[in-house]
Amino acid sequence: MKSSEKSAPVVPRNLLVPFILVTLLFPLWGFANDITNPMVAAFKNILLLSNFESSLVQAAFYGGYALMAIPAAIFIKRFSYKSGILIGLALYACGCLLFIPSGWTLSFAPFLLAYLIMTSGLSFLETTANPYILSMGDESNATRRLNLAQAFNPMGSIIGMFVASMVILINLDGTSEAGRRALLAVSEGKPLHVQVVKDLEESSAKLRETISNPEWSGSRKDLKKAAEQSAELAQTLAIAADPKPERAEAIRASLAEQAEANAAESDKFSQALNSVAIVLQIKDPVEPTPAEVERENLYGGSDGMDLATELGKEADLWKSEPSFSEARTKLSSAVPAAASLRDTIATLRDGEKADAGEAATLLDSVDSAVDSARGLLASASREPLKPYVEKASESFQRIQKVDLDTVVGPYAIMGVILLAIFGLFAWKLPKGSASEGDTSLHIGATLKRLLGNSRYWEGVIAQTFYVGAQIMCWTFIIQYAESELGLSKATAQNCNILAMLIFVSSRFICTFLLHYIHPGMLLGLLAVGGVALTLGTIFIHGYAGLYCLMGVSACMSLMFPTIYGIALKGLGDDAKLGSAGLILAIGGGCLMPPLQGRILDMPAFDLGFMELASVRASFALPLICFLVIAHYGWRTFRHHERA
Repeated sequence: MKSSEKSAPVVPRNLLVPFILVTLLFPLWGFANDITNPMVAAFKNILLLSNFESSLVQAAFYGGYALMAIPAAIFIKRFSYKSGILIGLALYACGCLLFIPSGWTLSFAPFLLAYLIMTSGLSFLETTANPYILSMGDESNATRRLNLAQAFNPMGSIIGMFVASMVILINLDGTSEAGRRALLAVSEGKPLHVQVVKDLEESSAKLRETISNPEWSGSRKDLKKAAEQSAELAQTLAIAADPKPERAEAIRASLAEQAEANAAESDKFSQALNSVAIVLQIKDPVEPTPAEVERENLYGGSDGMDLATELGKEADLWKSEPSFSEARTKLSSAVPAAASLRDTIATLRDGEKADAGEAATLLDSVDSAVDSARGLLASASREPLKPYVEKASESFQRIQKVDLDTVVGPYAIMGVILLAIFGLFAWKLPKGSASEGDTSLHIGATLKRLLGNSRYWEGVIAQTFYVGAQIMCWTFIIQYAESELGLSKATAQNCNILAMLIFVSSRFICTFLLHYIHPGMLLGLLAVGGVALTLGTIFIHGYAGLYCLMGVSACMSLMFPTIYGIALKGLGDDAKLGSAGLILAIGGGCLMPPLQGRILDMPAFDLGFMELASVRASFALPLICFLVIAHYGWRTFRHHERA
C-alpha cells in the first residue's frame, strides 16, 4: 500500500461529527435484520401459515430494498445525503409503528405491508449512508472508512437476536402448531378426530408410495424414508386410539414445574451461558428429565402431547355416540399392526433380516381399520361438540391476540426511538458538504458509465452472492445443529449468537488488516477461508462441522463493506446511483435461501463412498457463493487495480 494512503486520515477532523452520526445508523438495519429472521417461524405458528406463506416475511423484507434502491439513489442525487437519511428514518419508523394496527387485524397481509414500508426506509438509509461514509475523506482509504462504520452494524444484529429470543420468542404461548391447528379446526366445526383420521390416510398413502418400489428394502434412501413414515403413522395412530389426556396433563405440569425451578436457579442470561458452554463442549448436555422422556415415548414431542389433550376433550363430549365408540375401537385394532410395520422396517434399516413383503400386508390392515373409522366418524352426530367448539374458538383467538401483542411490542418501541433519532439528525446533521457533488440528473449517462465499469457490475454480482451466503449460513445453522448434533432449538440458537460475536470480532481485526493488505487480496483470502470452512461444514461430522459453520462468520465479516468499497471506488458522483445497484443485491440475496430449504427437504444423498445428509449437502450453495466472491477478489487485485 502506498505511503500517501497510509498518511491520509481515515476520517478528517472537520467531518468527525457527521461521521459519528451516520455511523449510528449502521446498527439500526442490523437490528431490523436479526429481529426479523426468527419472525418467519413465529408468524407461521401464530397465524398457522404454510412454509411458503411464512417465507413472505423475508420476501417483503428484502423486497423493500429492491423497491426503493433506485428511487433512493435518484432522490439523494437530486437533493442531499441528509434528506435521504431523514426520508429513510421516517419510513423505517412508520413501518415499525404500523405493526400496532396490524396486530389489531389478526391477519398477515398488514404485517407484510409494514415490513415492506420499514425496509423501504432501510433501503434509503443504506443507499445513502454507505456512499456518504465513502465521501467523508480521502478516496485512498474510503474502503477502510466504510469498514470502520460497518463494524458497528453487527452490534445492532446482536441486540436484535437477543430481543427476538429473550423478549419475543420466549414469551409466546407454548401451545404448539399442532395444538393451534386443532383448536382452529374445532372452532370451524371440524371434529378433531376426523382431521386426524384424514392425516392418517395421507401418511399411509405416502408410505405405500415409498414401499411400492420393488427394490425399496435394498435402498438406503427408501429404507430411511419408510422408517420415518412408518414411525409417524404408528405414533399418530396410537394417540388417536388412546390419547391418554390425563397423562399428557400430568407431564405438562411436571415440565412447567421444572421450568419454574430452572428460572429460580438461574436467570435467562445464565441459562444462555450454559447453552453456550454445551455448544463449546465445556459442559455436557443436560440429561432429559423423566417427564421429557415420557413425552417423547408416548407422544413424540410437544405437538403430539397437545394433540392428545385436545382429542381427550373432544372424546369426553362424543363418548356417548355409538358411532364414535366403534370408530375408536377400529383405530385401536390397527395399533398393533402399525407398530409391527414400524418395527419390521426399522429391523430392515438396521441391516437385520426381516420379511419385507409383510410390510404391505400390515399396511393393508391399517388402511382397512382407518377407512372404517372415517366412515363411522362421518355418521356421528356433531351436536354434543357445540360447547367445545365455542370454547376452542375463544381459546384460539386469545392465544393469537396475546402472541401478536408480544411481537408488536418491540417494533412499536423501536418506532418511537426512531422518531427521536429523526429529530436528532434533523437538528445536528449538516445540510450538505463539498462531497455532495452535482445534483443534476443524468441517469442514462450514469447507467452507461456504470455498466461499462466491469469492477462495478462484477461487484454487484459478488454482493448478491455474498448476501445469499450470509442469509443461508445464519438461517440454517439451527437446523444443522439440531439435525447433526441433536441440540435443542434453544441451545442451537446460541450458535447463531456465537457466530455473530465471531463476526463482530473479525470485522474489527480485518478492518485493521486493511491498513496493510490490499482490499482485493484480503477479500479473496477471506473467501478462500469461507470455501475451506464450508467444505468442513459439509464433510466433517460432529461438533467440528458445527464449528466450521460458525467460523464461516469470521470470513464473512468484511465482505459486504469491502465489496461495496471496491465496486464504488473511483465513481465520484456516480456512486450515488451506483450504490443503488449494490443495495438491490441485498434483495437478490433472498432468492437463494429457498433453494437451500428445498435441498433440506430432500432425502440424504448417496455419494457412493458416504451418505451425505441433506442438511450438509445444502451448504453446497454457500460454497458456490464463496467461490464467486473469491474470483471477484482475485480479479480486483490482479486486474481491476491495474486496468
